[in-house]
Amino acid sequence: MKALKVISIIFVFMFAALFLCFAGGGKEKPAPAPAVEEKAKPADAVYVNEWVFPSSNIITGVSAYHGMLNEFGADMAIEEINRAGGIRGVPIRVRWYDEGTQDSARAVASMSEMLDKKPLLVMGPCSDVSVRAAVPLAVEEGVYSMCTLAGYPMAREFTPMTLSFVANDRDQSRAAVYKWVEIVPGMKKVVHFTAPQSGTWMSIAEAENSALQDHGIEFVDIAVPYDTVNYGPIAVRALGENPDGMIFTSHPEGIAKIIVELHKRGWTDNSKLLLSQAAPVPELWQIGKGYLDGCYVWMWFDPNSDNPRWQKLSMRHEESFGAPASFMMVWKGYDELYLIKKCFEDLKITGDPAKRKEEMIAIKNYMNNCSFDSIFGPVKIVDGVRQNPTLLFTIENNRLGEKLVVPLDIAM
Repeated sequence: MKALKVISIIFVFMFAALFLCFAGGGKEKPAPAPAVEEKAKPADAVYVNEWVFPSSNIITGVSAYHGMLNEFGADMAIEEINRAGGIRGVPIRVRWYDEGTQDSARAVASMSEMLDKKPLLVMGPCSDVSVRAAVPLAVEEGVYSMCTLAGYPMAREFTPMTLSFVANDRDQSRAAVYKWVEIVPGMKKVVHFTAPQSGTWMSIAEAENSALQDHGIEFVDIAVPYDTVNYGPIAVRALGENPDGMIFTSHPEGIAKIIVELHKRGWTDNSKLLLSQAAPVPELWQIGKGYLDGCYVWMWFDPNSDNPRWQKLSMRHEESFGAPASFMMVWKGYDELYLIKKCFEDLKITGDPAKRKEEMIAIKNYMNNCSFDSIFGPVKIVDGVRQNPTLLFTIENNRLGEKLVVPLDIAM
């Protein structure tokens, strides 16, 4: 009986094994799913989902207002560019870094942070102190710096790794003084208010003084430090020189306060006051209101331009700050971003890390010699320097009024 039970169990197991074998073999194994072929990306396809441009800006310190204007203009460009589809179909954004006011240590720290992100280029630095301290780090890495406020000495020092919107200001300031002396003849002695803390402004002041020398006009420099509190003694010292005219190449707040103090002490002829291009900012108009009409101001862009893009930005500025835009910081970031847009689209920049080195070189070569549609209209960049007109304005009703276009060769 036991033997019969064992045989039965063995038979059941054998039958089950055979059944499973035939059942499994009766079905064909499913063929593997065909592999999905990935389409190869075009060689010029954009690698990033967003273009992020690092910018060294003056966010803290006594010149923080300038940095605020820089962001103000850049924000409008970002809004416009993104609404129109971004750059190569990808949205853009600016990541801001604080270089402080004339703070070389902070500028170096900001540049180091930006370079850690492996950018294709950097926007800034802004001040000449920051340029001299921080740009060498970018040069070492082969990264192009759009330090568009860099004056002649700084821009020339780091060519071809920098872009300057103002580096022909030396020739322009000479031409402006030549024209002013022609309009207001007979001056024998001029007091010149300078800002020794700024290498760019001092370079402009030296050029202006050389133009005075060409006309045999004596000049006396008077330094105006950023941290001056009482401007009365400066005005007294200037009037004590018995000058026929005065030139102002210093910070706008100080310019306005000195002119007010001069009028309180009997100065009347504003045609013999020449203000350099950094002067027309809201502080000048607010502090100097009622004392500025008749002064001359030389500039290298036209705040009265009828270009619709400039009109739009200037109107926004007036709504926000109570005066039309007249200082370059308000359009600096705007024009930088539109130049980047044209450069990236013309070169078909991808942002691919594997191509970073070659794309950085291409960007540098492009930006050093190109043309683009600025907020004032078409402009050229030659050897890393924007080619600007030289304009001489008179102040009328507390605003820039009539202008003269001054040829550079007047002072050659």
